[in-house]
Amino acid sequence: MYIELSSQALKDIEEILEYYSQINQKLPAKFLERIEEAKSRIVNSELGFEIKYKSIRTVLLKQFPYHLHYVLKDDQIIIIAVLHSRINPKFYL
Repeated sequence: MYIELSSQALKDIEEILEYYSQINQKLPAKFLERIEEAKSRIVNSELGFEIKYKSIRTVLLKQFPYHLHYVLKDDQIIIIAVLHSRINPKFYL
């Protein structure tokens, strides 16, 4: 399976990295590591995560309160957003 990040997901990640860089210069790198770990977990078990709404599945990052929101389309995994766990995705997506 191939993973693609939507433009919205890339924007989300940029904003999160900017926020964490203001707190501690080491946090952005850790956040990106957790993103990569989550992507690997998705690739290894794309159907293994619960459908939260419509056809969108989510996976929680380790160490950070964010979920990757993704859909399966043909032979692709498309990460459509990276949202804080307290945001209601129904109002965002």
